[in-house]
Formats: sequence, structure tokens, C-alpha cells
Amino acid sequence: LEAMTELDSDIHRPDILEADTWEMFVEARTFKVESELKVKHHNQKIQDLNNYLQRLGDDDDCMKSRIEKAFQQLNDLREKKLRYLMNLEIQLLLKQGQVEVDPGVFSTKFENALLIHRSVIEDLNSQIVTLGEAKVAAMVDCKDYYKNIHLLEWEHEKMMMEGEDLNTKTRDIQTLRVTKELQVFLFAENNQQRMQKEIQTLEKTIKLNENMHKRKVSDKKRILDRLNGLIRDKEYECTVLDSELKELAVSLVERQQIQEACVADMTPAATQRMKDIVARRKLVDLAKSQSQEVAVLRAEVERLRMKTFPALVQNN
Repeated sequence: LEAMTELDSDIHRPDILEADTWEMFVEARTFKVESELKVKHHNQKIQDLNNYLQRLGDDDDCMKSRIEKAFQQLNDLREKKLRYLMNLEIQLLLKQGQVEVDPGVFSTKFENALLIHRSVIEDLNSQIVTLGEAKVAAMVDCKDYYKNIHLLEWEHEKMMMEGEDLNTKTRDIQTLRVTKELQVFLFAENNQQRMQKEIQTLEKTIKLNENMHKRKVSDKKRILDRLNGLIRDKEYECTVLDSELKELAVSLVERQQIQEACVADMTPAATQRMKDIVARRKLVDLAKSQSQEVAVLRAEVERLRMKTFPALVQNN
């Protein structure tokens, strides 16, 4: 506020502002600054109180945990005291076999052992034996029952398969055509010689087929060599056409440059019209040449495909 006193003097008052208005402005500004200082002071005070409250809360939580820990230790001490008062050591004499506690390495520990009367154990053992015998008998009966079921299923499946086999044999016998060869086989006396003749005939047929197969393979190899030669010729022709195409492209660029040089001397309208005509003419020529090339290439591909993959006619 002391720093604001210099700003409140009339020296800093604008010329267009009246004295009453300036005083009201100074009062309002002073009130605003005082209010801001009070708010700041109260905020700092609230912050300090919050920090103090946080410290008190932490101390309270720490104290609660210490109290709970003390109560827990007190309860443990009471339980330990009660256990020492009630859990007394008694020495008992037992026969060997009556103690079922697992022995330790050096000494047996009986902290968790229970003392049960002998009659209870004997009754429990007799019940276990009775239930075990009943379960074993039930398992044997169940095994025999399922064994008989599987045996009957196997016999049924066997009979079904035998019936299907007999039906198939009967159907084959009924649909069998008694041909001349079958009659000869059934009624001929010397079947061995006839079989030898048939075997010789089949061997001759196999040799003839092998020779025909070799001849056909050689023919196909010659055709394949001829097709490979045609492919090489076409590749050479394509290379020549590529070189010609490059030369045509160079000549086309030169003509375009000449035409552009000629067009440069014309008027703007005539130049634009000339460019449109030239562009249209180029597009028309390019479309025609490409369509012709595509048609020629399609015909050539179709011809090569028909030669490379000949049609095989199936002989009935």
C-alpha cells in the first residue's frame, strides 16, 4: 500500500479525468488491492491450516496403527498364556502300531496329534473294509456287464458284415454275364496253354505300345525344338522392333521440336489452334498404332499358344 501512495497523487491523473472521478478511481483501486492482499493472506492461512491438519491426520494414523499393534500383541500374549495354562504335557504308554504320526528325522513331534479311542478306529476300519468290498463287487459286476455288451455288439457287427458279404456275392452272381470267354474257361480242358497264349499276346501289345510311346515322345521333342526356335525368332523380332521404336521416338521428338519452332512465329490464337490440331493428330495416330500393335500381338500370342499347347483328342 505504501508503494501505491505515489500512484494516488494527482501527478498521475490524466488531464481528461476530473478530480472527483480520480478520487473514486483511487479509492476503488485501493479497495481492490487491499481485498487482494486480504484474500492472499487468508489463502496462506488456509494452506497452513491444511498442512497442520494433514500432519495431525498422519500422526493420528500412526497412533492408531501403534494402538492396533499393541492390542494385537496383548491378544497374542493372552492366547499364549492361556495355551500354556491349558496345554499340559502328559506321558502315555502306547503299543507299536497304534501311533500313526509320521516320525521325524531325529524325534517325533506330537504338537498336532489327536488321542482317539481304539474302538473308534476299529469301527472306522471295518466300515472302510465293508465299503471297499462293496465297491470292488460293484466294479466287477459293471466290468462283466460292459464286457457282455461289447461281446454282443461285436457279434452283431460280425453278423451284419457277413450278411453284407453274402448279399454282395449273391448280387455279383446274379449280375454276372456268361460270356464266351467265361464259357471257354469253364468248359475248356487245357486252360494253362490258353493263359500262356494270352500272356504272350499281352506282352507283344505292351512292347508295341512302348515303341509307339517312344516314337510319340521323339515327335513331341522335335515339335518342342521347332517351337523354341520360333520363340527365339520372335524374341529377335521384338528386339528389332524395340530398336525401331526408339528411333521413331527420337524422330518424333525432333519433329515436335521443329513444329514448336514453327509455331513460335504464329499469333497466339493460331498457335493455340495449331497446338490443339497437332495434339489431336498425335492422339489419333497413337491410338491407331496401339490398336494395330495390340491386334497383331493378340494374333501372334494366339498362334503361339495353339502351337505350344496342341489339343489332344480322346480316343474311345
